[in-house]
Amino acid sequence: MPAMINQYVARKVALKDMQPCAICSKPSTTVLYNASGPDWLYTCDIHLQDNPQFASPIYSTEYNEALGKLKLVKSKIERLASAKNQIGSWDGWVTKIFSKKEKQKTDSSENRESTTTATADPPPEVEGDPDTLLETQAEYGKILDEVAELRRTNRKYELAKIMFESRVLKKRTDQLNRERYLKEQENYSNTDPEELLRKHAFPSVPRQDKQ
Repeated sequence: MPAMINQYVARKVALKDMQPCAICSKPSTTVLYNASGPDWLYTCDIHLQDNPQFASPIYSTEYNEALGKLKLVKSKIERLASAKNQIGSWDGWVTKIFSKKEKQKTDSSENRESTTTATADPPPEVEGDPDTLLETQAEYGKILDEVAELRRTNRKYELAKIMFESRVLKKRTDQLNRERYLKEQENYSNTDPEELLRKHAFPSVPRQDKQ
């Protein structure tokens, strides 16, 4: 018997074909099917959600790529948000300088403040602007929706190690029982009919000889 692969696909069956869930025994129309067995078991949908002790999703390449993009865009948002905070701090510092400058009444004080402002360190360069941050956030939301949809529509799962090993053992046991049954049927069909009659005949009542 070829080795089973730990990869199951969730399918739906008609109400008339529902069977007890392998976990809670409630009637279910969701069945996990393994073509390499073949093997199948019924389960409630809730048992497939964040339940690694039973089964874990196998996500597509498209999902993993979208997730990678999501991480990159999230990092970009964090950088932009951090840069925006730097702008705010720098703007506050400049405002203080201008306020102080307005309080000075003498020409010499005004000249000193102008010199101070002129020689002050320029504001740090910021990648992008508030519009860029908003655009990046919108891109993040779009990718996030894509990731959520791919998670929702995923149908492939792998069973937990112990669960899968029990399915493999069950499959082997069923196979051995079937082979044993077929062997018995073959032996039965090859037996001489008269021998079968003798073997399965009802024992006769002993006859008593007349004296």
